[in-house]
Amino acid sequence: MGKEYYNLNLPLLMSAVHSGIHSIITRILIKHYNYTIKKYSTFDYITKVIPCGVAAAIEISCANASLVLITLSFYTMIKSSTPVWVLIFSFMFGFEKPKLNLIAVISLIVLGVSLTVDGESHYNAYGFVLVLIAAIASGLRWNLTQFLMKKNNKEKQSPLATMYHLSPIMFITMLSLSLYIEKPFQHHQDSSNYIDFISKALVSLLVMAVGGVLAFMMTLSELYLIKGTSTVTLSVAGISKEILVIGLSVFIYGDILTLKTYLGLFISIIGIAGYNYYKYTNSMKSVNNTTPPAQSVKKSN
Repeated sequence: MGKEYYNLNLPLLMSAVHSGIHSIITRILIKHYNYTIKKYSTFDYITKVIPCGVAAAIEISCANASLVLITLSFYTMIKSSTPVWVLIFSFMFGFEKPKLNLIAVISLIVLGVSLTVDGESHYNAYGFVLVLIAAIASGLRWNLTQFLMKKNNKEKQSPLATMYHLSPIMFITMLSLSLYIEKPFQHHQDSSNYIDFISKALVSLLVMAVGGVLAFMMTLSELYLIKGTSTVTLSVAGISKEILVIGLSVFIYGDILTLKTYLGLFISIIGIAGYNYYKYTNSMKSVNNTTPPAQSVKKSN
């Protein structure tokens, strides 16, 4: 989408292509491995599956659209506020209980993100709002996903089956938004250097396809992580990935980071370390509580 590259200013269409690829890959894998897919009632599908898919579509669409207006590093730093929204929705869904330690480490992350916003040299208000909406929608999305995977009966929903249900909804939502907002066919008519050439259009689709496969592997990994832990673990631990992205954006795209930005990143890292310590101590307590006491051995006569 960069102006110095292909300048394909169709982030919603790109998001729709990714979701379409997810849907195709998921169905191929399910057919190949003979997965049994849980069928939802009409009520459950409308109240659980569709809201989850729409929230995911809004998150990804706003996130990709913001990249047209802001730098990758600034996007990543604002997106790291996702744990705050995940925590708020986790309280609402009852997945996490409000605790002082947990709120403290999340507050550190908020402070870190605030400093990075204040230190951004290429601030764009519209791009900031888009990525903030993406962060809020991400918090709702992952809590709805956890609700879908863990609250549906005693049986946990398979991550692959979850993608099977959500991908078509995401594809339809994103494609509808693209047709209404971006008008890709009109974009095709107005373009003179890129879309008009079929060869470059094919290269564009190939790049989007590769991105779709990578996004599929990432999303499937995230779903398996949620299944084994929680959404808060995913969002907070994932900031380490975002720090790596920031480093690459500086190295590849030449993004400039100010002193406040570095300070914000440092505070966010402290928040990650604090949360990891919090989760570690809680897991050790649960292990100790579930370990059966040693039984005395009776000697036989």
